Amino acid sequence: MELGEKLKAIRTEKKMTLGEVARKSFLTKSFISQIELNKTSPSIASLTKLASALEVRLTDLFEEEFNREDVLTKKGERDSYYNKKTQLAIEPLFTRHPDQKMEPLYLRLAPGGKTDVITRAGQEFVYIIKGKVKLILNRKEYLAEEGDSLCFKSSIPHSWENSCPETVEGIWVTIPPVF
Repeated sequence: MELGEKLKAIRTEKKMTLGEVARKSFLTKSFISQIELNKTSPSIASLTKLASALEVRLTDLFEEEFNREDVLTKKGERDSYYNKKTQLAIEPLFTRHPDQKMEPLYLRLAPGGKTDVITRAGQEFVYIIKGKVKLILNRKEYLAEEGDSLCFKSSIPHSWENSCPETVEGIWVTIPPVF
């Protein structure tokens, strides 16, 4: 089941209208409809708002993919999620466990890629494997290069930007899990 179908299924199961979800999420009905029809890729910030409005964890939107209890996740077996708008690709590094407290992800941000401003509860840690990325944290800019790491509270408004000619690759760990 694709993400849009999953969102619609959760909404209809909870007997919520598009209008109710729009009011609670501060997103428009037409935007939510486009997401449900898989005509647009929502940002992480929009997904967070939708999950909150639907009163589910963001991870519930991807539950089918992550409910096994495998210990080893092979490189070729990882799922990958790509957001066209932000040009951010994310791969969970292991299979989700119900009691998981953190979430390690492999990320790739293409040249010109930029995320929306994000705020949520928790902490984030990022280790840059390749390239350079700009973290804008509460309007202050940090340029992280290969081998650098960043750690901060997720409640501080932040966004990521790659203005370099090569794709940035890194390890992103969130507490609690985001996806």
